Amino acid sequence: MDNNGYSGSTDKAVELEPLRPPTRPPTVGSGSGTATGEFEDAAAVVGLPPHQQQPSGQDPYAGRSSQERARDEARKILQGHPIMTNFRNISKPTVGSAVTLADTEPGWAVIDGDIGGHGYNETKVDLIAVPCPGADPLHPWTCDPVTDCDFGASEKPGTPKSTRPPYVWIQQGIRNKEPMIRVLVYKHRGLREGINIDMLAVDLLDQVLQIRQGVRPSRPLFFIAHSIGGLVVKRALLKAHEDSRYKDMRNNCHGVGFFATPHRGSSYMSMRNLRESVRELLHLQRPLPNSLINQIKVNSNNPWLDKVHEQFVDIASELRIWSFYETIDSELSNTGADFASEVKFTAPLVSVKSALLELAREDVFAIDNSHANIASFGPNNISTMHDFLEDLHTAVLKAKSLSKHIHHPLRLKDHVKVEIVGFYEDSDPESDSTTRLYATKTQLGQYLQKGAEPFLQDRLSKVQHKRHLLTRAFTLKSSTVITETDDDDGTGPSSEVDSDASSIGSFSAPSLIVDHVSSTGPDFIHPELFGRFGAAHHAKKKITWIHVPFNNPIWAKEVIKRIEETRGQNLQKLLSREHWQSKQVQGLQAQSQPSFFKPFACLIPADAGLPTSPFTTPPVDRRISLLPSPRCVYIYLPYLHFDTYCNIIRRRKLIEKRLDHGRAKPVPEYVESLESLELKVIWEYIGFDPPLNCRRTLDQFAYPSLKDTHARDDDQMLYKLTKHDQSAHNEKAHSKFAVDPPSRKSAVTSVCTAKGSDHDREEYEDTCSEDESEFDFECDVKDGKLLMVDQLWLWAIDNDTLATFFPKRESSPKEGTLFQQADLRNIVYNELNGDLTGRTDNALDLAAFIVLHAVMAFVELSTHKDLDIFRIFEEAIGLLAERMTQNMRRFRTQNFISTSTDDLDDDDGGRTLSIKERHKRELEKAEKENRENTSALLELRDMEDELSTLLRLFETQEGVVSQLKEIHSNPSLKEITKNGQGYLDKAMEYLTEYKQLTSEMVKRVETTKKDYEKMLEMAQRQAQVDEVRWSRLQTELAASQNLSVMIFTTFTVIFLPLSFFTGIFGMNTREWHDAGADPNDPDGNSTIPTLGYIGAVALPVSFFLIFTSLIAAFSSRVQGICKKIFKATTGKIKDGYRAIKVEARKIEPERNKMRKQRKKAMRKRAREEEKARKQKELSYDFWADVMNARHERHQIPDVNKHDF
Repeated sequence: MDNNGYSGSTDKAVELEPLRPPTRPPTVGSGSGTATGEFEDAAAVVGLPPHQQQPSGQDPYAGRSSQERARDEARKILQGHPIMTNFRNISKPTVGSAVTLADTEPGWAVIDGDIGGHGYNETKVDLIAVPCPGADPLHPWTCDPVTDCDFGASEKPGTPKSTRPPYVWIQQGIRNKEPMIRVLVYKHRGLREGINIDMLAVDLLDQVLQIRQGVRPSRPLFFIAHSIGGLVVKRALLKAHEDSRYKDMRNNCHGVGFFATPHRGSSYMSMRNLRESVRELLHLQRPLPNSLINQIKVNSNNPWLDKVHEQFVDIASELRIWSFYETIDSELSNTGADFASEVKFTAPLVSVKSALLELAREDVFAIDNSHANIASFGPNNISTMHDFLEDLHTAVLKAKSLSKHIHHPLRLKDHVKVEIVGFYEDSDPESDSTTRLYATKTQLGQYLQKGAEPFLQDRLSKVQHKRHLLTRAFTLKSSTVITETDDDDGTGPSSEVDSDASSIGSFSAPSLIVDHVSSTGPDFIHPELFGRFGAAHHAKKKITWIHVPFNNPIWAKEVIKRIEETRGQNLQKLLSREHWQSKQVQGLQAQSQPSFFKPFACLIPADAGLPTSPFTTPPVDRRISLLPSPRCVYIYLPYLHFDTYCNIIRRRKLIEKRLDHGRAKPVPEYVESLESLELKVIWEYIGFDPPLNCRRTLDQFAYPSLKDTHARDDDQMLYKLTKHDQSAHNEKAHSKFAVDPPSRKSAVTSVCTAKGSDHDREEYEDTCSEDESEFDFECDVKDGKLLMVDQLWLWAIDNDTLATFFPKRESSPKEGTLFQQADLRNIVYNELNGDLTGRTDNALDLAAFIVLHAVMAFVELSTHKDLDIFRIFEEAIGLLAERMTQNMRRFRTQNFISTSTDDLDDDDGGRTLSIKERHKRELEKAEKENRENTSALLELRDMEDELSTLLRLFETQEGVVSQLKEIHSNPSLKEITKNGQGYLDKAMEYLTEYKQLTSEMVKRVETTKKDYEKMLEMAQRQAQVDEVRWSRLQTELAASQNLSVMIFTTFTVIFLPLSFFTGIFGMNTREWHDAGADPNDPDGNSTIPTLGYIGAVALPVSFFLIFTSLIAAFSSRVQGICKKIFKATTGKIKDGYRAIKVEARKIEPERNKMRKQRKKAMRKRAREEEKARKQKELSYDFWADVMNARHERHQIPDVNKHDF
């Protein structure tokens, strides 16, 4: 291993380092010899066509723009650069050399970046560039170069540019944007006949595994690929998912960029008469061999491409995908073919449709360039290149963040249980039943490997050999038949769990039912009944029912394919675009809206030539091709269900965390520690394409286009009418969803110890110190029930196979059996096993039976009061109608009471209230009444909206049931589906009744809503009358005040002149002073001022003060100056006060300090309580007041009493 952190022979790569030139040229093969030939000129190196090369002796810059001149300079630099000097030795051997291109081994043409280095060359992410097989490794990325200025800012100081070509965007462009990326340019083995994409994919995997030896396993990995190189990358990633040796690459590949990759094949690249033209266009070593051409053909006989594409789509959810397609046609010709004349034409080598994966999370870029030059962007696509580099930079940052986490695999296929039920003919002549039922459970992974038949046979064998269990077999109706198997939510042991065997007979009499199989019990053999149970083992099987308790499209495809392999019949029509992709409606992943299937029921006729025996299955022989497809019926049906509010909050939080995480892997420890299997499945499959179909609330069903329905879900009527005050802390000990924050330190220590690296240990510990593990699923909210709309997916294949997918609500044991009765799976099992009310002779009858119970189960069979939705809605409507009546009565007497007590209003202390206080009290009363009436109107609007949604749901179900009835009425099926037709008729009757009840409640809501609107109008008119009354009182008060002011003004006018003259004549002036009155001043020349002197002083000062006051009152500038002076003065005073206070605290006794702190805490608590009180007033709980009002004791009206 070298100092770069990888091992392998040093003769397979050119290592580019910014601080030093490459010291070892790459050699070809394993060192047996080196090629010495070189390209004839720089134009051939960068891929210029011959007609664009300048002849000798001609001015190369004549008639060329500045941009073209810059590109020519780039080509000149490239010709003398050590990278291309070494690269030419690989790509162009001389004639007669010992080593040919066909003998080259896979390896690395360029390695730019170190592992464990220092400074700029230290990297933490790998990016591998994969060219088209047979092409020059660097040619696709450099054939249409860009100038140095197109990369924006230069590299970090101290990096010599002479060591890296300025126009190689996969080096300078990528590392200038993100220096932590190590760029590796891959080199395929030489082309030869017989080589295929699978072989090239294995080469790529081995080379990546070799060069990443010794590095941290979670080191992120990205790929960019050109043309057929993209198919090599896709196949390599698929093989990495199949082979555990490449699990690190599988788990840590974060993104792939496809440059004109023919995902669905290429017509022109696969034409043999264009092989030479394609070779010249792509600068291939030799024409594409037939083994590669056959894999990229576009026709129906090439299932390999479709299979690779389908498998890659399933794993692409974990990746960032960038797809680039060409917009300029390539020049092609039939050169080299056996034609009389050469024909030239232009066409795109890869069409737009073939270049795109059509994924929901795929980023698509159009490149203004041809197929050969698309991977080098070119000067016309600079903005596109920068956009891609910015996206790549963001993805690398996210990958680096995720690489610090420890992956905890979920292994969902080992925990999810598939239920397999076999319906067998009952050969016992003494039994009134015609069908016997045997059920078992197994892991999803085991079922996908083996199919259903081995588990049913094992179930029958256990019943036959365990004779001692027959002592517990006598019962008429057994509820334990379902209870013991139903509690298993898939989180228990992974071993097979057996259910019970029971008999399903006609509608008249029950038959023998065997209890749950146990390994313990008395060894007792019943002589009469053993023969009856032994005969079941040899009976003919009528129906096989496979049920998966999740709406996961990925698992649905795998189950259908498993059934296809078991039956040996082609079932691809079920997964075709018409019957599969077109029925999917995907919600926006960045939002909370889940995906769903369009409600539909359809019959797919059987292909011609297929035997249509009712209960026979064609033999399976995997060595021969599949038989034609049988008759199939599929149903996508929404149905009503419920869930708890806390479960919805947990699901909502998990989806937010998952979307913020970006991808499922690495799985955090808190997710792996969850006991809820549903939440684990959501985490794993919510990002797939198509994604997991999560359970939908009623508002998510009604408004699938909203960004989210969180506010509407929190305000659902059923929740508001069933929520209770039980704290979530009380159920934490019982709830299976409560998750304590896990101890990550031990996990970190074990992982880091296994790695044996101090550097990794520090990095993991830094990551684990983050707060990401604090994910509390236990919600401190009032729990209640919410209406949900689940989905039933059903496929009836011929008459003998049925597959269903619908969710199982995860419940708490303390809920009891009344809540579990609402689950569709439990209801169907109870009806089939215990009540014996269902007769199913074939898969279509069973499908109709399940559809019937999906329609009526929640409404008809839910006996708990919190699930009786029609009663709850009717009661709520009645309460609002009664409340409206009481408000109308109160409103009728309100005006009389208010007018008759105007003079008698007083407070609680007997003090007569003022007009202002009385007005304020009546305003508060009116606001309270208005809030109650408005709240009631809003509740009625919510009721109307939810009832309309229920009506829409019932109409949707009616449409699906009608389609299914038409299928059952088909002449070819009419005779064998009589039982199913009866079930569907019952379903239509139920739906008609539900629609009628819902429509009547909608009409009642509309009537009550109109009454409230009329009452609000009357209240508004009354408010106007009250406002006029208060205005009149205010006017009277103002009139009395005006009279008082007028009297005061009259007296002022009368006495003002007298006061003026009294003041003047009262002044001691020289004019009013007698000359001889003072014996000390007989001439009157004393210091007494004259009247003129007083006026000369007083009048100017008065005018100045008046003028200054007016300016200060009306000038904003003066006011601002005054404020600044005031603030500065008060600030100085406050600073001095604080300084004095600080000094005083130093000598203050500790007891006084504690007293002040207690007072401060009390004031803070009082403020918080006041804030909480106001917040509670704002969050008005209307239904709490309504429910409390129901407990008030009714008073007999006075009009109903005798007058005495």
